[in-house]
Amino acid sequence: MNLKSQLSDYTEAEFMEVLNELFNGVSATKENAEEYVISLIDHITEVTEHPEKSDLLCYPPEGREDSAAGVMKEIKEWRAKNGKPGFKE
Repeated sequence: MNLKSQLSDYTEAEFMEVLNELFNGVSATKENAEEYVISLIDHITEVTEHPEKSDLLCYPPEGREDSAAGVMKEIKEWRAKNGKPGFKE
């Protein structure tokens, strides 16, 4: 998977692939799966700039859908509300 340096470098579909990779589970056959999951969490936390950091992914508050789609919705809403650029077209 090709990870990009900024959220605005991703299309929404590309970033959903990153989220799905995390939420659908990394293949048990993937070498260093635990390290890979940690690197995905770190990457998502960094590029989204969301103040919940890894809690956005691992400990969603009550009422927020605990899924890739739920995280995507929260990221888009938070970035728009805070004047951050969205996904590339």
